[in-house]
Amino acid sequence: MKRSFIREILEVIGSDTVSFAGGLPDETLFPMEMLQHGAHSALQDPKSLQYSLSGGILSLREKLASYYTGMGLETKAENILITTGAQQALDLISRVYFRFGTTVEAPAYLGALNAFSANGCPLYGATLDNYKLNLKTFERHFAVTKRAYLMCDFQNPTGISYSIEDREALGNMASHYDGIIVEDGAYMELFFEERMPPMALFAPHHSLHVGSFSKTLAPGLRLGWIRGDVHLLQPILALKERSDLHTSTLSQRLADEFWESGMFGKHLRKVRACYKEKCDLLAHELNTQLSDFHFTKPKGGMFIYGSFTQEVDAKELALACLKSGAVFVPGGEFYPGAPTSAEARFNFSGATPEEMKRGIAIIAQTYKEYMHQKKQRIA
Repeated sequence: MKRSFIREILEVIGSDTVSFAGGLPDETLFPMEMLQHGAHSALQDPKSLQYSLSGGILSLREKLASYYTGMGLETKAENILITTGAQQALDLISRVYFRFGTTVEAPAYLGALNAFSANGCPLYGATLDNYKLNLKTFERHFAVTKRAYLMCDFQNPTGISYSIEDREALGNMASHYDGIIVEDGAYMELFFEERMPPMALFAPHHSLHVGSFSKTLAPGLRLGWIRGDVHLLQPILALKERSDLHTSTLSQRLADEFWESGMFGKHLRKVRACYKEKCDLLAHELNTQLSDFHFTKPKGGMFIYGSFTQEVDAKELALACLKSGAVFVPGGEFYPGAPTSAEARFNFSGATPEEMKRGIAIIAQTYKEYMHQKKQRIA
């Protein structure tokens, strides 16, 4: 079984390597003091270390239900299933609903592609042409699979967001074909300007919305969730019980205590402001130092995605950069089969401003050497 390129890279990079590879949040933004306070409070109750409900603790599910209801998507606690990270949610969903195939974006989130492939799910790609989903291709595949996996907000890897019109069109397709669209909302709260309504709002009974605390709170908690109709969640819950009984009770209590403190909103505003500043800085460094890399700056999320000239094998270049002390993710990794591609993804949330400048300088120099050697080989 093939491992994730990103996870392998994270294991081999040195302490001096500037990594634009993983989707790592900025550690300085973790609300350490509030989480410490929450841990102290949670650990006053021995039930925080006890087995708990397979679907998740009630108070956290109620908060998440209110969160969706506040966006216009009527939700009750019974419509929420807490998972061990959004990654587990995708794994469980694919094992229940994607066994006979699913329609996916091309390119798409690598972790999802790996999970679906490992579970033997046939994948049918709908391309993102000019940073927009090809709805005709999507519908052609979806009419057959009646299953789809999409990331409508600051899509990983491209950073694009679907228009309201496209979200509504997708919701109508889900209802028309009596299918299920799994919407991955891992980045939906990392907007720089405004939050878009989830696609699930247009197909509440034909969608499963996956959320995560990894990008908004801390990934080490390994907390995610699924929002959907009870009858859609039941087989997933049964499989989760067999997988790990339930998600960490203590992690759930920490998130619940932090939410209860009323500080989540302030924390998210701080995260958004920081990531916007970092996105602007990385875009500037790419434009000034690596002008052969073409991209559209995103309006949220954690990534800048684009393409070098067609003569570039981005994976070959990434491995050369790794030897020089900086690394990014080649875009081919985000397509089924990992084809050769000139596309690339750069993360801006994990590196400091100084690391960004140094890292892009390393990549720019390595790129010049790479192109020079390539021209010599051709000559």
